[in-house]
Amino acid sequence: MKKNILVLASVFIVQLTIAQTNNIGKSFMSGYYKGKQFQLGSEMAKTVVLNNITAYNLNDGSDLFYASASITDNAPLIKWHNSMKYLNEVPKAIFSIKTKESNDELVFLYADEDRIYKNGSKQKLKVMELFSVNKSGKITSFDQFYQIPESNEFGKETGGKYIPEQANSKNKETTFEFSNRGEIEAIEKFAKAFNAMDSKACAELLADKVIIHDFDGNIINFTKDMLPAMFAEYSSLNWKINAIVPLKLTNTDPISSAFVSSTEKRVFKNGTIWEKELNESFNFDLNGKIFEITQFSRVMDKK
Repeated sequence: MKKNILVLASVFIVQLTIAQTNNIGKSFMSGYYKGKQFQLGSEMAKTVVLNNITAYNLNDGSDLFYASASITDNAPLIKWHNSMKYLNEVPKAIFSIKTKESNDELVFLYADEDRIYKNGSKQKLKVMELFSVNKSGKITSFDQFYQIPESNEFGKETGGKYIPEQANSKNKETTFEFSNRGEIEAIEKFAKAFNAMDSKACAELLADKVIIHDFDGNIINFTKDMLPAMFAEYSSLNWKINAIVPLKLTNTDPISSAFVSSTEKRVFKNGTIWEKELNESFNFDLNGKIFEITQFSRVMDKK
């Protein structure tokens, strides 16, 4: 009897262990997976993904094991492959999960990846990828998350170097990072309003007081009520933007600068024409308004 009890207890413990390992996590995603328990997936799904990575490294488009029946749906991926000279993704870890109710599986892959573009650019990444694999062994969706190491040549989150003029500057030597607080849209709106000589539209994009460092080294304390008089001098304005680069200092408040390359033609009411190539910086305050403008100019290239 005692032996039977021990056998039954052993079986119970094994069953309990299996039951505990069947459910390995819970989904907090919305949609189909919301609130469902996950279980470990199959070797088949992992093999599909690993085979896909092997084909991906061939860089010939043969990794496109998607469930889509139309090759046009894969056209962006084919175009991307055509821009590459060399690919080498090296898997470091992989596991798959599924719900009890679904035949589809989610496969997580961690890998290192080297890319060399045909244009000469090089990229090193650490990637975490999520594949959805259906019961037919086809990849139905793909998401990628990546970390950019310091050795990467482009696509870094920070770069460049800011060296303040004053040794006691509150902004100590640091790097730059791209800003994304609507600076590009603001400059485009400002150019449109400027060319239309629309004082009201321009004023909406400016702080109450704007410090302007003009082309001749003058410092102008500009206010919104000065716009109508400024526009009154001209019969037409044509400010053409060529490039906008919004930047901010790393690990500082959101105050940012948009560096703008452009050409500008001003026709005065007396017939005088002013035409220059410009490089300007527009500083945006915490409220996203332009509060400082610094201007540099050069004469147009001779034809």
